[in-house]
Amino acid sequence: MIWIGLLALGVIVWATCIERFWFAIKKSELAILPVGSSDIVVLHISDIHMAPWQRYKQRWIRKLKDEVNPDLVINTGDNLGHRNGIKPVLAALSPLTGVPGVFVNGSNDLYAPAKRNPLQYLFHPSERHREEDAALKLDTDALNSGFKSFGWLDINNAALPLTVNGTTIAFMGTNDPHEGLDKASKAKAEIGRLPKTNFVIGVTHAPYLRILESFSDSDIVFAGHTHGGQVCWPFLGRALVTNCDLPTKYARGLHQVPLSAKKLWVNVCAGLGNSIYAPVRLACRPEVRVITLRARS
Repeated sequence: MIWIGLLALGVIVWATCIERFWFAIKKSELAILPVGSSDIVVLHISDIHMAPWQRYKQRWIRKLKDEVNPDLVINTGDNLGHRNGIKPVLAALSPLTGVPGVFVNGSNDLYAPAKRNPLQYLFHPSERHREEDAALKLDTDALNSGFKSFGWLDINNAALPLTVNGTTIAFMGTNDPHEGLDKASKAKAEIGRLPKTNFVIGVTHAPYLRILESFSDSDIVFAGHTHGGQVCWPFLGRALVTNCDLPTKYARGLHQVPLSAKKLWVNVCAGLGNSIYAPVRLACRPEVRVITLRARS
């Protein structure tokens, strides 16, 4: 019995004190751009959940521009993990000023975290916020204004074009589906009014299957929210949950997700953070994802 106790203690120490600070840059490549296009290095950032005292995380993020040298930044939300997290997260991301980028919001960009029983995630996705949660509302406009000052485009329930390395990309995004704020039909309608492009990227915070179905005309979709499961089976790396209806085998990384119309490329970032009320990562390192988009042959 003593060995079981020591093993359990070791797992707890690893998950709470070591792995959740073991930030990673996960890289992949995909030949999907129109023939003749130049490569595009995409830095996919998600689920930072920044609190003001998280200085190590802030320093690590500030180095990403030099480490990755991205051509494009895609931020899929949940940047904040505390009411006073706006200035620290903007300061950490500020070296990326001038790099073309787009962003959408997650629920933690809208509401401060509240105490919840983390075991509930094993049984069902977390609940939406309600009117009585108004006291938790954050200054989302200040956060988004900071992103816009970097030169990033706000594509919450919107579609906008952006030219990167000579390739014009049509981006369509949604506000947070987990809060029921998504209007994918609005974004799709706006896509139809943009100048015709040969490449479409969908961007959303939470990769609910209904959103992926709505964005099935995209060439690829970027999402976050799942935390990669946050707690996965040791050695297997398989997520226990995704906090949405996305199957657990797609909880993080680049996959082709089968939909009714086709298999859609989806890149899910497990994110850099966690709720301050659930400070744990097990078999699921915090991460940003770097995907190099290349031309089809």
